[in-house]
Amino acid sequence: MKSQSPSFSSPCRGILLIVAALLVPNISIAQSMAITHCSGECPSYGSQLTANRSNVVIHHLYAAGVNGDTSLPDWVAYRLTKEAVGVASLLPRSWRPDRLVAFSPLEDIVTLGEAELNISESIAAANNPYGGGAAAMVEPENRARLAPMTSFANTPYWPDLNNFSNMVPMPAPLRLGPWLRLEQKLNSVAAAGDEVYVVAGPLYLISNLSLSPSSVELNPAAYFKLVADESGVAAFAFPHDLAQSGDYCKYRASLGDIEKMADITFFPDRKQQAESPALFKKLGCQ
Repeated sequence: MKSQSPSFSSPCRGILLIVAALLVPNISIAQSMAITHCSGECPSYGSQLTANRSNVVIHHLYAAGVNGDTSLPDWVAYRLTKEAVGVASLLPRSWRPDRLVAFSPLEDIVTLGEAELNISESIAAANNPYGGGAAAMVEPENRARLAPMTSFANTPYWPDLNNFSNMVPMPAPLRLGPWLRLEQKLNSVAAAGDEVYVVAGPLYLISNLSLSPSSVELNPAAYFKLVADESGVAAFAFPHDLAQSGDYCKYRASLGDIEKMADITFFPDRKQQAESPALFKKLGCQ
């Protein structure tokens, strides 16, 4: 009778791989992680250099890819549900350093918090969900939360949205106009019981970049917002100088074009990435 070579179960194979990695330092084992905020695997950078200079932080309400050169988020991903949407007009809006970023080996990012604390001690307020009021309209450098307060005001974790890893510079007309109206529409879609996933972030012109860019020098040329549900994807791209009266439906874009501009793959393992007419219709764009 022929002897058979021993077979190993998956746990045993895993143990052998770990032992091999310990004995042979040059062996690297890649592992994909499914994150709720990202509807699976989180966005991945096209450049290995950029990926090495970036840091992903995951909070209760959102995940963010923080750029090691700009100290700003390249993207913020979150999931919208009807249970989380609430009224945010009275919630404090004081920016604060992201405690998770402090664990990053990127020294440039670690110093972001103290440097930025003087920018806006508080965006408290009044008559809009962001709390900007008239003062925000004349503020020279406005800031926006990529994951908005109103979408998570009914959760105990809303303070995380004040982290710098959720902040980008954004002109007030855009922030209080089409960007806000799209967020309000997304909240109404979620409140109706339709769970959706959102990825938002800035887009830069290559000519704006320097060898030593800083968060003060780098102002995005545009902003993207990607919305996904089981039917597919709805993508938008807004120029930074868009008027407050602008119609967000006129700034539909393709997922592929935004991925090329950002050099990021936003839904690496999502099966349905095609543009969804049904989702655009839910968002009020016929």
